Amino acid sequence: MEEVKRAVIELFSEIAKIHGLNKSVGGVYAILYLSDKPLCIADIMDELGISKGNVSMALNKLEELGFVRKVWIKGKRRNYYEAMDGFSSYKDIVKKKHDVITKTYEKLKELEQKSEGEEKEFIKRKIKGIERMKKVSEKVLELLNKLEG
Repeated sequence: MEEVKRAVIELFSEIAKIHGLNKSVGGVYAILYLSDKPLCIADIMDELGISKGNVSMALNKLEELGFVRKVWIKGKRRNYYEAMDGFSSYKDIVKKKHDVITKTYEKLKELEQKSEGEEKEFIKRKIKGIERMKKVSEKVLELLNKLEG
């Protein structure tokens, strides 16, 4: 069982590094992924042998990305967490990037409407690049949806 746990921790740690996240983010996700029940920070610290601050930062990042969620357990005062699907899903990652790109694109379009002169031209040029990013992410999402069935 320990060998399986080490392999899964290594898998998610490497996936985290590929996406520019700290290796401990992947480790924390792996521990939650492997667990049949929600875990608190102390449980995760014991499993990984890392500090409370490191676990807390990793959980905040994972929660922000939608890969873990807090779970309320009756009679317990601590926060408990469980893994959500999608940490290694290309579709979820592309979707999150697409959402960020789209939000920025829309914000720049608003700013373009309010601006004039050189500033308006500068914004227009930047919008073109972001629009290309948006179109590519839309096509990748389309492709991933088709592959998913």
